[in-house]
Amino acid sequence: QREDPTFQVSQDPESNETIINGMGELHLQIYLERLEREYKVKTDVSPPRVRYRETISKRVKFDHLHKKQTGGSGQYARVAGYIE
Repeated sequence: QREDPTFQVSQDPESNETIINGMGELHLQIYLERLEREYKVKTDVSPPRVRYRETISKRVKFDHLHKKQTGGSGQYARVAGYIE
């Protein structure tokens, strides 16, 4: 934190992942290279996992009509179905 206040490290309690935040992808890449070069630490980098908390509990029907007229031929669509 003292060296670079824009670089932050935290841990997600649900997924137990270590999350790093910085000013951008290049900024984070430089820190990862420093970890490997100075501390001999291998890293496995991926986007953070998202925990989905909602589940579909019953069958739900949907029927949506999309109409948009903007001077030309316009747009028209109807989507109907169900999800379970």
